[in-house]
Amino acid sequence: MSNTAYIGSGTTLSSKYYLRSFYRSNREAGTSSKRREFSGNQLALADGRALRQAVRRLTSSDFSDDQDANTRNSVLAYIQTYNNMLSSAGSSSDRTLERSAKQLKNITSEYSSELDKIGITVNDDGTLTSRTTLFESADLSKFKELFSADAAYMQRTSTYAKRFASRGEALVASDNNRLMQKKNAAATGSSAADGTTTSGATESPDDATATTAAQIVSQSLDLDTLLNTGIGKNINLIL
Repeated sequence: MSNTAYIGSGTTLSSKYYLRSFYRSNREAGTSSKRREFSGNQLALADGRALRQAVRRLTSSDFSDDQDANTRNSVLAYIQTYNNMLSSAGSSSDRTLERSAKQLKNITSEYSSELDKIGITVNDDGTLTSRTTLFESADLSKFKELFSADAAYMQRTSTYAKRFASRGEALVASDNNRLMQKKNAAATGSSAADGTTTSGATESPDDATATTAAQIVSQSLDLDTLLNTGIGKNINLIL
């Protein structure tokens, strides 16, 4: 099934719309005020997937004049997604994520001149910033050279976005497994503290009292038997 969204002529969608679309697997991870609620690994997974969606959206564009605003707005959303990914990688201690982000920054740096021509600055930390005046006036053909399906920049970006997302998925799965193990261990410890036996049965104080009483009755019956039968008449019993 194609991921391409066909937009009618004259319909303009905002960069926020495209950003939500890129983060469709985790919408809140694409919202600045909500990102602090997620772990670094969860953000890495969401950002990697979102960047892949951004690449798919851009490479499916026809870069026609009637889609001018939508093309520019989708690139703005790409910039935010790209920066988010670098942020989650920077806060991670995972070497694979760090390496993927570093390689992606190196690739983007190679195209800094072309990006600059359409009003996108590659900052010293590798993040991207749009310069409104030039970004809104640059010819669409220059956007096409960078963001079309045939553009080397998009092809190379797609490769590392995929690696980033795959690693994020593995890290989140590992985190979830550890959390489940802790919950199971806590549940086991709680059961042991409550006096639950391995068979799941719990001995109450009343049960223990009943057992002791039965033992006393048994001992009394044994003593009566000895005395009544005469077997124990010459035996001194100390109780």
